[in-house]
Amino acid sequence: MPHWIKINCLQKQLQLKTTLTGGQSFRWHQLEPTIDEFIGVFANCVWILKQNDTELLYRVVGELPYPSANDKDQVSSAAAKKPRRVTAATKEVNLAEIRLKVPEPDQYAGGGASLLYPQSYYERLLRVYFRLDEDLERCYQQWNKCHVHFENSADQFYAVRQLDQDPVENLFSFICSQNNNISRISGLVEKICTHYGERICEYNGTTFYNFPDAGKLASPQVEQHLRQLSFGYRAKYIQKSAEEILAKGDLEWFRKLQQMDYKEAHRELVTLTGIGPKVADCICLMSLGHLQAIPVDTHVFQIARNYLPHLAKCKTVSAKMYGEIGDKFREIYGEKAGWAQTVLFCADLRQFKEKSAGEYNTVESKNGKSNGKVKR
Repeated sequence: MPHWIKINCLQKQLQLKTTLTGGQSFRWHQLEPTIDEFIGVFANCVWILKQNDTELLYRVVGELPYPSANDKDQVSSAAAKKPRRVTAATKEVNLAEIRLKVPEPDQYAGGGASLLYPQSYYERLLRVYFRLDEDLERCYQQWNKCHVHFENSADQFYAVRQLDQDPVENLFSFICSQNNNISRISGLVEKICTHYGERICEYNGTTFYNFPDAGKLASPQVEQHLRQLSFGYRAKYIQKSAEEILAKGDLEWFRKLQQMDYKEAHRELVTLTGIGPKVADCICLMSLGHLQAIPVDTHVFQIARNYLPHLAKCKTVSAKMYGEIGDKFREIYGEKAGWAQTVLFCADLRQFKEKSAGEYNTVESKNGKSNGKVKR
């Protein structure tokens, strides 16, 4: 069993449970109902995470080697045994960095280490994934000054971090999110990984897979297969958007989206089959680095009434209103408006759950759909 490795991280800088299971990513779950340890997959690794007052602790229980710069598919596990060094020139053209978010390590760990790479590589993956180099307490102080609603809603420090995710997984996960709840979205995402991803490892009787490349989902046969797996109309959206992504340049296209300004990236995303304004904003915010993106669902629409009182007369969100809400949040909260909105979403949802506790226990995903009601 791998030992726990520690990263300095105050608990007031990271609320692990809500960040992992609040509807940003759909690949994390609590390892045991009574223990605050979470198991999940990102960057081709299977992680177990927990925290204490001053540290984030992790174990890597399975991993695949960093994808080869010369092969879009994953390299085999056997390749990890072969000693090599990676040149700067090789790293420069390795588009796998678009998905993993950090460069390929220069060397393997060696010396009988349980991990493939030096420990610094895994710490860097976590620091990027959780955006740990951002001082969240300072962000809260700034957001409190922006509007009294934030100060009142987030009065108790609620350290929700905006994850920086793999854009391929993020895009297809949020196609699955449409008219869906968190539990079912998670199930659909796992089906994609199981049937089209590469096996990483087995842990406690469960086999874990990485999220596949868009090319694995682009074949015309994929739609019918996904329909058989209960994806419904989303099957067509997944296959068609994968096909379109390949035609646009695959990972090179995702790199261009990261380099574009927010509104240009948003316009490009909605050209894909099955991607509307809200899903495009989720992708911009959660995996492309456009932290000013505001995904407007029914829950965010309710929050927006604190900033745009005339919305109280409206029952549905028109295209014009959608843009108005996003622009208002950006006007007030600036370049990290999307992150501020995520905090407000979680804080408001918590208050909603507390008000509803006498009758229902309800959990909502970022797309505003309920995760089921359990009558008490």
